[in-house]
Amino acid sequence: MKEIRNIDKLELIKTIPLLSGLKEDDIKSIEKFFVYKEYKKGEYVFYEGDKEPGIHFVIDGIVKLIKETSDGKTVILRLVTKGESFGWLVMKDSTPTSTYSAQTLVDSKILYISNQDFLKLLLMYPALAVKITCDSTKKTLEAYDRLKSLAVEKVEGRIATLLLELVEKIGKKESDRIVINAPITRQDIAEMAGTTVETAIRVISKWKKEGILDTERGKIEIFNLDYLKEIVS
Repeated sequence: MKEIRNIDKLELIKTIPLLSGLKEDDIKSIEKFFVYKEYKKGEYVFYEGDKEPGIHFVIDGIVKLIKETSDGKTVILRLVTKGESFGWLVMKDSTPTSTYSAQTLVDSKILYISNQDFLKLLLMYPALAVKITCDSTKKTLEAYDRLKSLAVEKVEGRIATLLLELVEKIGKKESDRIVINAPITRQDIAEMAGTTVETAIRVISKWKKEGILDTERGKIEIFNLDYLKEIVS
């Protein structure tokens, strides 16, 4: 991790959807609270159990939120992409402690603000609290949908759901395909879909043979999006 001081944080803050309602003067007054950091691929932003992990806004890159289960397995809770946030916010005096780890999937640029300073922002700008509540509710519903998917759907449905989420977040239309430009491994797919690596390999290989998708180093190409949607529906 590298902290960068000589950078225009003002312009970076303007790119954060959660803070989009603030005026220019407001942004100037809160700029001092933020720290700009750059992480290399594979670096940890914080670990499960860390105290005061703070709030992190992804300016560029992808971060995966990881949870270790009691039986030693790793589960990827979600991928955080450009414009999204992660971290802990506690409204009381208790010390916030992270219940998951955050690791970069690619080189990433992040704006960090401490829990204490972020609480100050909420007191200064009450409208932000409403946005935070809506954002938290959305993430809770997404987490519920993911748990429901893991419990109910067959493995092909879970992997298809995952790929559709990635398409929505970072997919780009190119000619006759949609490209997910991210070094997502079969291990990552298995951990996000709640299955084994062997099963993930089997499903992906089957779809490659059927011409549904292709995987190259650092990207996934999807040729038949409707097929994945049909599996989920």
